[in-house]
Amino acid sequence: MIGKTNVKKKSLIAACAVALAVGIAPALAQTPTAPATPAASPPAQLAPAIPLVLVPYEEPGSTDPHALAISEKLLADLPAAGVNVKGVAAVDHLDAVANAAKVCADNGASGILIPEGRYEQTKKIFPIGLWLMIERYPTHAEFRLDEIGCDGNIRWTTTTMGDEARTGAFSVGNLGSAVDGAFRSAIDAAVKARAAATVPQGAATPAAAAPLVAAAAAPPTTFLLLPFEQPTIGDPHAPDMSHSLLTHLQARKPDVKLGTPIDHLTAVSRAAELCTASAAQAIIVPNIRIEQSSVSGRSHASLHLTQLNCTGSVTGHGAAEADMGQAFMYNFGAAVTGVSERAMDPALDQLYPSSAPAPSPAPSPSH
Repeated sequence: MIGKTNVKKKSLIAACAVALAVGIAPALAQTPTAPATPAASPPAQLAPAIPLVLVPYEEPGSTDPHALAISEKLLADLPAAGVNVKGVAAVDHLDAVANAAKVCADNGASGILIPEGRYEQTKKIFPIGLWLMIERYPTHAEFRLDEIGCDGNIRWTTTTMGDEARTGAFSVGNLGSAVDGAFRSAIDAAVKARAAATVPQGAATPAAAAPLVAAAAAPPTTFLLLPFEQPTIGDPHAPDMSHSLLTHLQARKPDVKLGTPIDHLTAVSRAAELCTASAAQAIIVPNIRIEQSSVSGRSHASLHLTQLNCTGSVTGHGAAEADMGQAFMYNFGAAVTGVSERAMDPALDQLYPSSAPAPSPAPSPSH
């Protein structure tokens, strides 16, 4: 009995399974198949940012021994911080601003970065007893980084500072390395500021159309001299150098006014405004680099003068270098104005070759 019952149960289970399969099959056939989920697309690759042109710190003809190191550090540190830059050959900084559209077009760039700066050292001596002399050289560097749009306007700027104070018995070694160290600190701060900044970037500028050739204008007769001093750059010797240059310039061009301190790079975009406010027909922008050495007691000045017309175009350059030596250099600042004055007349001779002041007449012989 037990065997028969099991046979019947197995037959009943098999029959139910067939019936269930037959009932389910039509339902499966009628259920629409869900579309396959497409594979996730790989994330879109962001196009690399349009680069900025990094104009070198050094300008044509510059002999600044620290300039190349500054440019190389910027060219390495800015990309490492996420700022896309493209290096170019040295160019006059005001020329780069005045021709910003062409610089952008030639390099497929969205703007221009222009570095500038200055440094100063002083010497302090502390006698210790009868035989020991401690020397200390506080070194101060000021560094400025401006970002210029392809329209020639400043759209971002920062000024940073770095300091070093080398100390040693009788000697502190290579003072030039102290200058480099102070600039490195200032550059680190400027790169960090630019990497954290949100600066609207324009598209790369298309190739600029060839400028129209205008008739030659009459030489200007009234001038505005921008002072050496600029906002955020606290050179204590700049006012003295500005008034000295004004005196040298007025010996050639009597109708010259000294303007108020402004960022020199804004003179291009503000040229019309500056000319109108001062009744000037041309603007003179000075720039100077001073190099000094306590070892040789030597000061070297590299003076550069740029003339702009009232549309912001560069119409002339004058440049000159000068040296001055001292037996002992305890105060570096004392020689700055003196060496800058030695470069003024040669630079003005280049800018205005036909306006050199006449030499004083020789005294008539007494009878």
